[in-house]
Parts: sequence; structure tokens; C-alpha cells
Amino acid sequence: MTGSLAYCIRIGALTVSNKATGNEHLLLNLDVRLGMDGVGGVCELLLGDPENVPPQIGDTLSVELNAGEGAKTVFTGIVDSVRMDITGQRVTAYDSLRKLASLETESSYENVDVDFVVKDQLQQAGVSIGRMAKGIKLVSYAIIKNPGALRQVLELADWCGADLYTDGAGKAHFTTPAEQGAEHLLEFGQNVLRLELQATPPIHDSVEVFGEGAAASQGADKFHWLAKDMAGVSGKAAIDAQGMVTAGRIGKCPRLLKLGAVRSGEAAQQVAEAQMRALAARWLRGRVEVYGMPKIFPGDHVKINSVPARHSVAKLLQGQHTLRVRQVRHFLSRNRGFLTCLEF
Repeated sequence: MTGSLAYCIRIGALTVSNKATGNEHLLLNLDVRLGMDGVGGVCELLLGDPENVPPQIGDTLSVELNAGEGAKTVFTGIVDSVRMDITGQRVTAYDSLRKLASLETESSYENVDVDFVVKDQLQQAGVSIGRMAKGIKLVSYAIIKNPGALRQVLELADWCGADLYTDGAGKAHFTTPAEQGAEHLLEFGQNVLRLELQATPPIHDSVEVFGEGAAASQGADKFHWLAKDMAGVSGKAAIDAQGMVTAGRIGKCPRLLKLGAVRSGEAAQQVAEAQMRALAARWLRGRVEVYGMPKIFPGDHVKINSVPARHSVAKLLQGQHTLRVRQVRHFLSRNRGFLTCLEF
């Protein structure tokens, strides 16, 4: 481990750190993951000294890492399991998004934006709220017990082209690619250890969204009527070979999306454009491994400098597409030191 590295892990009343004093356990291995797509955050620890009193299930657990630029809290959660083996104690903790996965409730909403529904479900689950994208207007919407709150919030996220994820403090964020995160610079040949990158043009070059109801043709109070002409409650958008999104156009290989919760042409058009913008934001996919960078979180953007012009990845990085971080994974061990793996 490098001389500038510092760590502090608090588990209930216990402290595990790099300091010689006040350190109650020996850390052998740390693995912290934060990601999008509703997976939330996971922390796995391997502690030495098997004769020590182990952490308890239900203890709060927080992890601070410092690679020389100031301490950053990279995980906050609750201990879920503690396993004993020959070498020590294996501790697994999950962050607050798991509470949403356990929530089964029934709620109904009228004339609200998607963010209102998401906030309400997070509050019912006891999850702290971070940044929230507004989303589309919902004339009428219901949350049911089965299949659970998390899956239904993720469905709303898909309609809005948004992502649900947590940060190091355990706050839940619901944002689209338009909500820019922090930007971080990596230097090829200096702190970049591994790099995998590929362009992934979408299978469908466009989407056509159809909602329900006659609000567009008969007035807002007739949203529950069946419409004879669906043109007033539809929207379309396309993405070209360079990843540019165009509203109101259909390509050669469209995707058809029917959403009963969409009750206006405006909302249908918003969904169509959000779908295509989400695909454009993931035009470049892959992963990069660097020396430890605890300041990077999901939703942030990464730029890789100093790539040789003749390198095959240089052309991909010279285009208009950015690298938006979808998963951050921090490794800390006595064999490899402190590493961070980013996925796009």
C-alpha cells in the first residue's frame, strides 16, 4: 500500500484503520461497489485476528478512503452478514437502497411528476434522497405490492431515461444523462492500468411511443376515455449512426413502446426522446482500472488524456461521446494495494 493511502472503517462502535493507535481489527481485504440499475451499494470486508469480537448484524458501517487528495466516504450501509473462517471474519453490508427492494406497499397518485412518486417511495422505505430528475407527468399512477417498490421505480426510470443509484453517503439519486456529474481526468500511461472500450450502437435506431386515453382530443378530464385516433397520444424519436438524437422521426428499425400510464402526446414525446438520449449516453461501453480514486462516483464523467494517436482506442475517445460512470468498484488489499475499477 502506498504511503499516502489512508482508510477508516467504522462498524458500530468498532474502528478499523491504517493508524497504529485506536485500530481494533486488522484489515486484509476491502471490496466496495456502487452501481446504477438499482443494485445499490455493497461492501465486503475480510478482517484478520479471528479471536477478536466480530461485528454484529445490523451495525452501521461506513468506509472512508484517502489516496492523498482528502478523505472521501465511499460507502454507508448496514451489516447484513458476518461469517467466520480460519483466517478471520468476512463482513457483508448493503446500503440503503436495499430498503427499497424490501418495500411492498400500495400507493396511488394523480397529476404528479415521476419524481414525486420516486421520492414518496424512497421516503416510505427510509432512504435519504439526493438529486431527482423531474420525469414525465403522470395523470394517474398506482404502486402495487407485487412486484415491489424497487422494480416499479426502475420501470419509471426506464420510461424517463433515468438511472437509480446511491452515493457514498447512502443517498439515492434518480438522474438522467442530462444531469452532469463531476468530471475526472485520467492519464493514459500514468494511472490507467487496464482499459476495455467499445462502441455499441443500439439495435433499434428509433422508438415510437403510444399512450392511452382521449385527453389530447377530448380534453384533460377525458384522460380515461378510449381514443379512436392514437396520433394525439404518441411520440417518436430517432438516433443516427453518429449517436445524434432527432425528435419526431422514425428510423428503419424502430422499437414500439405502449405505456398505459402515458396519457398525453407531450408525455409520449418526452418518453421517446428520453429513451433515445439514454441510448446515446451509453454509446461507449467498457471499463477502466486505475490507481485508487475514491472521489469518483456513479453519474460522474471520465476523460482519458494522453492516448497515443495511433492507439486503436484513440478514435473512440475523439468523438462526441463521453464516458459516464455506471459502476465504481474500490479494491484494497495487501497484495495489490488500492485500485478503482470504473464501468461505463
